Amino acid sequence: MMSEKGKVKSEKFNSPLSRGDKGGCKNPLSRGDKGGCVDGALMIIRTQMKHRTTTEHTPISPLPEALGTGKLSVFRNPDTSGRGLFPALILVIGLLTLYTQPVIAQGVGASQVTPPPDRNALSGYSPQGETSYPQLEKYLQIAIEQNPELQSMRAMLEADRERVREAGVLMDPEITVAYDFNPMMYDSQLGRFSVSAMQMFPWFGTLETRRDLQRSAADVNRAEIGSRQLEILRDVQLAWFDIAEIREQIRITKLTLELVRDLEKLVEARYETGRTGQADILRIQMEEQRLQTRIADLEDRINPLTARFNELLNRDAKTYVETTDELRHTDLAWSDEEVKEQIRQQNPVFDGIEAERSAAEKERRLAELDGRPGFGIGVEVMGRDFGPMSMFPDARESIVGMATVRVPLFRSRYDSQKRQADHRIRSLYLREHQTENRLIAELEQYLEEIRRSERTVTLLSEELVPRAQQALTILSEEYSVGNARFDELLQIQRELLDLEFERIEAVVRQNQAVVRVESLMGYSPP
Repeated sequence: MMSEKGKVKSEKFNSPLSRGDKGGCKNPLSRGDKGGCVDGALMIIRTQMKHRTTTEHTPISPLPEALGTGKLSVFRNPDTSGRGLFPALILVIGLLTLYTQPVIAQGVGASQVTPPPDRNALSGYSPQGETSYPQLEKYLQIAIEQNPELQSMRAMLEADRERVREAGVLMDPEITVAYDFNPMMYDSQLGRFSVSAMQMFPWFGTLETRRDLQRSAADVNRAEIGSRQLEILRDVQLAWFDIAEIREQIRITKLTLELVRDLEKLVEARYETGRTGQADILRIQMEEQRLQTRIADLEDRINPLTARFNELLNRDAKTYVETTDELRHTDLAWSDEEVKEQIRQQNPVFDGIEAERSAAEKERRLAELDGRPGFGIGVEVMGRDFGPMSMFPDARESIVGMATVRVPLFRSRYDSQKRQADHRIRSLYLREHQTENRLIAELEQYLEEIRRSERTVTLLSEELVPRAQQALTILSEEYSVGNARFDELLQIQRELLDLEFERIEAVVRQNQAVVRVESLMGYSPP
């Protein structure tokens, strides 16, 4: 007759757990749920371990070797607790560390957007060195730093850099908590509570391709900043030359007004001696009033130009704009062929097209990778019922490894994405060709304007203006002795003023044409 103690040992030895039947330790419902987060499961496991009672209330299974020999101890060995749990935890942590550590590192480094080829438009370098006007250089630097549109675009570029970081992060893990409210067997030794975690991983290279795609998108915006900066600097220079032109015209008009007043004194002297009539005095006074009105009109024209200029610099509309005392024509430092080559190589518009083409290629590659399987790994931990399972000292938590595979069965979507990318690439090649043709056509127009303005400046500065001044001097002397009519003197004075205006306008147009050519080339003054 078997003793009472022997019966207890025999019952324990013949239990499903002691026989090695592991099927009872798994919850079919929780096993079928593949979602979850491994990190969350580890936290749940640690929480369960903290809430364990003492040995006499929650006995655990002895060493695994005892299962094979049938020698089981009813006492808990503290050195062997959790021996089946820790290897599984170490395995899961190791797998996640090997995969996620480089992903996190790459995600942090990915915020550094790969810069496009060095463009002088972005660095502010000009092959000609400094501009001919120091006053203008100061305003260009202010525009680069304070223009609100450029500041807004730079902020958007920083947002794009953060998208690069975002694209390099794994999908969020999923965690599932299950509790069996109605077990099949009330006195089942299986635990009702279970926790499962699952982490999905895309196909190899998918995360890096997504980061590359976002880098290309950031490069597109970077090129747009370069193009817009060139346009703003060009507009600043054009507006500055317009203001300088009007101020130079005002200066010339005031000098002409002083000359007219000197002529008025001469006419009055002749009138007092009876050598001329009162009509000459009235005509010279009319000319004086006409010049004063012209000066007032020119001064009014400065106001909207000043407001436009200060808008580009993000300043008050009435802030004074400092200009030069003398306008000079600027020579273009390159030949026509060199300019065309620089446009193809340096204009940031081509950087933007190249970045868009790179993004389209990355989209095609991403469509290919999305069309490949994805996979996930996870773990499921089933707790113990402290009531029924406390009677079985060899019972322990069940740890189940899980794996899942995403099968991209429907291929039409991925094929359509690849065809879209191919069409975009072809479109960008055509756009690049059309952009080059447009820029070359604009260049030819600006080069023709430079040559025409240079011819006009040469003609006026070396021929017409000196001769008109000489004619005015001769007529003034002849009029003083009565050998010339006053209307001839007045006419040559008007012609001289018009020639001076025409010369100033030609110098300004030549400078502005050079500015436009440099903008097409991707250069801007420092």
